[in-house]
Amino acid sequence: MFTETIGIMLYVDDVLAEKDFWSAIGFTIQNEQDMMGFPSFEMKSHPESNTVFTVYAKDFIKQVSPEVLNNVPSVLFESNDIEALQAKVAAVTDTASLLQEQPFPNFNFACPSGIYFAVKGI
Repeated sequence: MFTETIGIMLYVDDVLAEKDFWSAIGFTIQNEQDMMGFPSFEMKSHPESNTVFTVYAKDFIKQVSPEVLNNVPSVLFESNDIEALQAKVAAVTDTASLLQEQPFPNFNFACPSGIYFAVKGI
């Protein structure tokens, strides 16, 4: 049977730049490790979240699972203070869009590796 935890794997160019970025916008960084000479870490959007993102170097994935290297997730986060979160993300990256009201309050941004994420206001 499946557990209550969901894991999402992100394949990135620069693991350390990603760690700095996600930490700066409020993610909890945990379980940093070295895998076959490549840095890796897990992170959560909230300490109590049941969703865990594991960040791997693309060069590591090329060695162990090249068939999944180009899989890019489409992830939608939720925020109960979307205005403050948009401002926080925009202070860290110039890829943060302006806050949109349609079809619901939202914005998007890219991490240092160019993967885009969306945020929905609740």
